[in-house]
Amino acid sequence: MTLEDNYRSSPQVLEMANRLAGHLGGYPKRLRPTRPDGPKPHVGPVRDDAAETSFVLEGVRRLHRAEGIPYEQMAVLYRINARSEPFEEALADAGIPYQVKDGSFLRRPGPRAVLHRLKRASGPVQVMVEGATDALGYRAGGAGDDSEEEVTRQADLARLRSLAREFGSTHPEHGLDDFAAELARRFSVEESGRGVNLMTYHRAKGLEFDAVFLPRVLDGEVPFRQGRSTSPVEEERRLFYVGITRARRHLFVTWPLGGKGRSAFIEELAGGEVRATPSGTKAVGRIPGAVPAAGGGLFDALKRWRRDRAGRDGVPAYVVFHDSTLAEIADRRPRTVVELLAVSGVGPSKIERYGAEVLGIVATGG
Repeated sequence: MTLEDNYRSSPQVLEMANRLAGHLGGYPKRLRPTRPDGPKPHVGPVRDDAAETSFVLEGVRRLHRAEGIPYEQMAVLYRINARSEPFEEALADAGIPYQVKDGSFLRRPGPRAVLHRLKRASGPVQVMVEGATDALGYRAGGAGDDSEEEVTRQADLARLRSLAREFGSTHPEHGLDDFAAELARRFSVEESGRGVNLMTYHRAKGLEFDAVFLPRVLDGEVPFRQGRSTSPVEEERRLFYVGITRARRHLFVTWPLGGKGRSAFIEELAGGEVRATPSGTKAVGRIPGAVPAAGGGLFDALKRWRRDRAGRDGVPAYVVFHDSTLAEIADRRPRTVVELLAVSGVGPSKIERYGAEVLGIVATGG
């Protein structure tokens, strides 16, 4: 017996979900789409944590600008609340509205308690913040064997200490009030009921979005594992399945390289489409940000153009375009400005500066 459910996700998203469904146990389950075709999901590694945050930010910008998807119809899903902070900060810095469904960074218990203590304190910012976090039970190296909530609290305290060090080194003459104001600025674009949705897999149950980003699909995080605090793999797989099937049309699954390896669930997603990438990892379909292992005519032509253009402008080559952007241009072969804008890493300023030259190279095939 096979259970079949109708879903509003595209056939491409559900094809991936159905691969994972075979590992869920119980009756075989197959999802049947009720929407037309959509783009193939992006599944692959990114260079590091910062690159992953940038990848999500650029994806949000591109989908909003090039396809007109409202911010409210995009979601970034993660396993624990502690992972919202880099996306909050990046979106706020970019002026993109967002909403945190499980408690934004400054409203969570750790940061809230620290800021409350700082109201009654005076002295150097870094010293005062470190003293406040120590008093609240901060432990260097994380939360050990504690619960998900304590993992989040410890990560938030560590992040505040890092922000205080950064602020103290760049603004040594400023005090605690200035630091509090800087925090408010860096995390200030959250608006109730508006903007990109930031939430955990648990909170996303029953919801759907036109575009879903699933970052940090790492071993020890999906499935969640912290010391002796280990969630049942079966339940964790169902949560990941929930995350995938929240996407109606666009789906992006990523993990940063270095440190923890990728989640074992990635292998289950792969089905028969696993292929090697230049980094030695494996991925499903085209890897966003990956450089073609053997180059390729158009990719090589774009790199030669970039080298020449960077030389004329007197700037490093990466200032013109990163390799990952050139790889995506070579893969997509955009023919118009609109299509070029859909490439991650290409914005209005890049179009104005380089658009005509890039489109000319693509048109001639390198």
